Amino acid sequence: MTAVFVVLLAFLELALKAMGALRKPPPRGQRVFFWLSPLLAVATLGRVQPADTRRVICLFGRVACAVGCFLGAHWLLRRLAVHAGLTGPGPALSYVAAPLLWLGTGAFADLVRPLYLPFGRILPPVHDGVLGTRSLADFWGRRWNLWMSDWFRQVILGLCRRRPGLAVFAVFLWSGLIHEYVVNFGLWLVHGRNQFGSMLIYFGLQAGGLEFERAWLENHAWLRRIFAWVIVIGPVPLFLNEGLLRVLHFWF
Repeated sequence: MTAVFVVLLAFLELALKAMGALRKPPPRGQRVFFWLSPLLAVATLGRVQPADTRRVICLFGRVACAVGCFLGAHWLLRRLAVHAGLTGPGPALSYVAAPLLWLGTGAFADLVRPLYLPFGRILPPVHDGVLGTRSLADFWGRRWNLWMSDWFRQVILGLCRRRPGLAVFAVFLWSGLIHEYVVNFGLWLVHGRNQFGSMLIYFGLQAGGLEFERAWLENHAWLRRIFAWVIVIGPVPLFLNEGLLRVLHFWF
């Protein structure tokens, strides 16, 4: 399942990269680097840093820390799940595994970043201080998967600049379709299990939550923080379903 997920993700990234390049081509001197990198949007190139000695040392330290944290958390949470009898389908397993999604995606991206040191450049992290989330808009726009959010800003938000409501709907609809393809389609291919629709529902809830936050919580900072985590984590069994749990090797 993990191998199929990576293959589907690779094809998806090439398609998204091509769509983004049609909207805004990479600069002439960075075209080769852009097409060979996992970055999806030209805007992300602005956060790429030169690979000086200090940054390289920090990068390898970050990689070791990220991978170690993921493996340690995976071992600990797996033992916890087995001890609690969470060895079958059910939402409880998704909640236990939720930290692994954050740690795993960050560790995977950090493992990829050193591959581009021969270019003399260091890719930016994929996440940025997720635990410091201040609101739902902050989580999706500035904290989680910045490589993807840069693409959304460049392609979808750029096309819908005059209709922000439509832009939000389009971003989360596209997010749902992407995850349906990479996760649920992959699960169906490998195991014949049909969980189509779960990702669309999850991201539809995020879109609705974002509109609620803007309409009712604009002047309530602490409520926005609490609300963000309720909306992101509350329906997480829809997102961290059997497909993603198998990708994370957390399905018993």
